Amino acid sequence: MHRTGRIVLAADAWTNDLLAHLGLTLPLTITREQVTYFASPDPGLFAPDRFPVWIWMDEPSFYGFPTYGEPGPKAAQDVGGEECTIPTRSFEVNRAAHARLYAFMERHLPEAVGPDLLTKTCIYTLTPERDFVVDRLPDHPGVVLALGAGHGFKFASVLGRILGELAIEGETPSAGEIEAFKVDRPILREARPPMSFRI
Repeated sequence: MHRTGRIVLAADAWTNDLLAHLGLTLPLTITREQVTYFASPDPGLFAPDRFPVWIWMDEPSFYGFPTYGEPGPKAAQDVGGEECTIPTRSFEVNRAAHARLYAFMERHLPEAVGPDLLTKTCIYTLTPERDFVVDRLPDHPGVVLALGAGHGFKFASVLGRILGELAIEGETPSAGEIEAFKVDRPILREARPPMSFRI
């Protein structure tokens, strides 16, 4: 057992398991997603200095990254996976989801498409309106809660600063900017809130 006066809780799909010890549950949806790295015939086209991070904002939405870390560009359907729980989560590639991604890439970024280098699964933990949670728990001010709602990694540097300020100082100069991300906002107090996962 560990004891501390303050903690940042950034537990993604395990958030409600931990919050239950504090008498709190949030209306979160966990989805199993997958990403694919392609062996592009011309990987130089997708180097970070030549190709941006991108998001196709439609229904369905897709997103991707330049070649970085793996020898080819990465792409995925955004919130294209099925709901799951941690115990029921599968690590198997969903062939239908892969076919949707491949068809999208063939149509819109054919130069990226080659054989799969790697397809792997991940999970999203989504609030009903897909906004962050960045807040101190009202009844437990030593606990700072963070949820990225499926896009937190892109904001890791600023979220890390704000979470550190909240944990150490108890407040942040960015309070106005994170007001919409409070843990006690109305939609998070509803037992069955309406869901909208579009970016």
